[in-house]
Amino acid sequence: MHYINDMMENIDKKIEFLSYIKSPLSESSIAVLLSANNIKYERSQLFSDFVQSLLSKIFDTYMGDDITSNVDRINHFKWCWHKNLEDFKLEGIHFSHTQEAYDYFLEFMYEVYYSIPDKDNKPQIPLTISALWFRLFSYKTVKTRSDIDNFIEVYGILDKSLKKGYKKAF
Repeated sequence: MHYINDMMENIDKKIEFLSYIKSPLSESSIAVLLSANNIKYERSQLFSDFVQSLLSKIFDTYMGDDITSNVDRINHFKWCWHKNLEDFKLEGIHFSHTQEAYDYFLEFMYEVYYSIPDKDNKPQIPLTISALWFRLFSYKTVKTRSDIDNFIEVYGILDKSLKKGYKKAF
């Protein structure tokens, strides 16, 4: 009997997880979650611009797997990250270098881009990655609870790096 209870509990957890990642939320549910987490539309658009700019730098300046080592890839990301911070600063938007934001995006890019072999023959990879981030920050796409949780996490990470004096403008 204990085995059947465990099995049923496992099935319930799987159903709950699938619902978490697949079931769309209503607009009102999304609005409540965003409001409860103090998400600001203008700031989320700024963060979207920041991420898209970073991705463009990475994709446009990557020299290729055939001439880069793992160390080169990390150095490439580091250069793109700092260049992105610099470019935003020139526009009057000051992000500080926080280790949390840097590590989050380095790990993400290493996992979904730098570590993928034969990228040069897969032009859809940069497009897919950019689209994923655009969708995450978009207010016009259907969202699941998983999408909203990811959005809130990234928003919080980037919000910590936006210098305090500049938050009032956004």
